[in-house]
Amino acid sequence: MKRSSIFAAITGNIIEWYDFTLYIFLAPVIAQNFFTQQTHLNALLSTFLVFAVGFFVRPLGSLIFGHLGDRYGRTTTLKLSILFISLPTIGIALLPTYQQWGIYSSLSLVLFRLIQGLCIGGEFAGSMIYLSEMAPADKRALTSCMTNNGSNFGVLCATLMAALVSSLMPEADFYHYGWRLPFILGGVVGLLGLWLRRDLSETPVFNSLRAQARLQPRPFLTVLRSYKTAVLHIFLLLMMAATGSYVLMDFMSNYLQLYFHYTLADALKIQAIYNALTFFVVTLAARFSDRYGRRLTLMVAALGYILLSLPCFYLLKTEGSWLWLLPLVIFYCIEEASMPATMAEMFPAAARYTGISLGYNLAMALVGGTAPLINTWLVAKFHNPLIIAYYLAASALISLIIILAYLPRQFGYACDLAN
Repeated sequence: MKRSSIFAAITGNIIEWYDFTLYIFLAPVIAQNFFTQQTHLNALLSTFLVFAVGFFVRPLGSLIFGHLGDRYGRTTTLKLSILFISLPTIGIALLPTYQQWGIYSSLSLVLFRLIQGLCIGGEFAGSMIYLSEMAPADKRALTSCMTNNGSNFGVLCATLMAALVSSLMPEADFYHYGWRLPFILGGVVGLLGLWLRRDLSETPVFNSLRAQARLQPRPFLTVLRSYKTAVLHIFLLLMMAATGSYVLMDFMSNYLQLYFHYTLADALKIQAIYNALTFFVVTLAARFSDRYGRRLTLMVAALGYILLSLPCFYLLKTEGSWLWLLPLVIFYCIEEASMPATMAEMFPAAARYTGISLGYNLAMALVGGTAPLINTWLVAKFHNPLIIAYYLAASALISLIIILAYLPRQFGYACDLAN
């Protein structure tokens, strides 16, 4: 598969996570600009709630874009999703503040997040399916994991951009107008991604389905009739992925600022280091997955979360060094390497886009999108910053049960994606 096609396929993941990461990193700034009528804690909680709202509509987006992907093709759907992710990003950058526009600014922010949430409901699953169907069987994890590398690259770009812009101007100016610049850049990059996707060729799997007249007229009903259990398994399997992504890769900078008194610049630099590490570890773990199977790879990640979450966060609290979280970042990379290929191999092609999108986005909406909000509330309620470790370990335990009970040792080796 050509590298240019891989890059075009993951561009949407880059901008998706760039935008979402900017939002969560700049939560204190957004809270001050759009929820100034509230106390600091309530404004921050409102900001995280708007973040979560964008996730709540992702299952609806998965049905819309899943239907389009299973009926009209993977590439057509990917072009639509990236377009309507990029435009609201520019809209957020240009949005008047609460002081300028009152409640309408807050409502407009919610509206933009809703539009993005709908489109993201089809973006990640679509690019993951596209790469899985285009990849040779013995390199399926290595190829499809580029979706997660694209996401991590988006997080890294957002981290570096927020750190750069915030360091180039006084904090007051950054809170006043500087925060808008990274969002504008993200929207422009997204539109560039749409241009890159203009010539993407359709996958052989979808072309085969269309040639054999095997396209499902109502993919969602096919999933409901035959694959409800598979959707549930994907949801539960993704518990640790959703929690790991939004705790370790997004919420962590806020966590370090709020509870360990790191500056914004230092917290963003640490987050950048975490994300830079993912490019190497995800690729190595994907090669391991292609050679030894999905089950073993995901078991290592789940057990790592379960056994080391509390010790790592305890050492962070007592020693004060962010280095203690590196083992958890490594386990995050290991599960990210296998998840795309595993999900693609759990569904037949005719209902794959809808089924995977639904299971994936339900997990991200109910588990991932609420993680910053829930953890902020839990820490405030129990006055214990270690509560986040229990949350991460519990999610991994649920995923481990699914891994042990339902994933064969050599899952995916004999999988024919055209079936």
